[in-house]
Amino acid sequence: MEITENEGGGKTVRLFAGDRLVKVPKSHTELITPQIRQAFADPTAYFRSICERCSFQKMAKWLKTLIASNAWSLELHRGDPPANKMAGFLWDSQEVTPALVGPPTQFDTNKYPSDLQIYFSLVNQVHWNDFGNAGGLDGVGSHPPLSQFVFDYSGHDIDVKTASVWGWSFCGDMLIYTSDGRGGWFSHESQEVHMLGTIRKAINWVFAELWAGRTPEYDYDWGR
Repeated sequence: MEITENEGGGKTVRLFAGDRLVKVPKSHTELITPQIRQAFADPTAYFRSICERCSFQKMAKWLKTLIASNAWSLELHRGDPPANKMAGFLWDSQEVTPALVGPPTQFDTNKYPSDLQIYFSLVNQVHWNDFGNAGGLDGVGSHPPLSQFVFDYSGHDIDVKTASVWGWSFCGDMLIYTSDGRGGWFSHESQEVHMLGTIRKAINWVFAELWAGRTPEYDYDWGR
């Protein structure tokens, strides 16, 4: 087990095969959910079972390749303030873009569009950057409305009052979804909205990028 400072202003507890969850300091034990406890017994088998029931084809392909390395660590992150937290299994891979993947949590997802309900039954957050930095899909919880960001919106027509932010690129562009089941991007630099289609199509697009060894980013050629 390792305990290190993280870029979120707090500490990270990192566990490997053979470590014991009972040794985790009290400051981080809250992050050990029943699902994380279950997965820690055999992370590869646990995430393989997620692949088997995953109906998002590109996501299943990425996850299957990711876990094939069996190179994992359990990451328990707390930042400053302590409410800034994240927990999941960080998988390393030479084949695809690595990421921290959180097991699903007990959370009422009925407020989300149906594709997101299915997605959150498989995983919680998927983060492909260091804790404390942008780059990943947020887990369940509060997804801020796009309308809270004051911009001169252009591009594809959406009602920003019914759009929510659920992920970020490295540079802070936003992955969004709408209440009527569409998914796409908003660029904070060009102030343009680009929808990729349904939420299902957007999810598959994200994981196709990760499978190809890239990080999902807004493509500024979309608006040309």
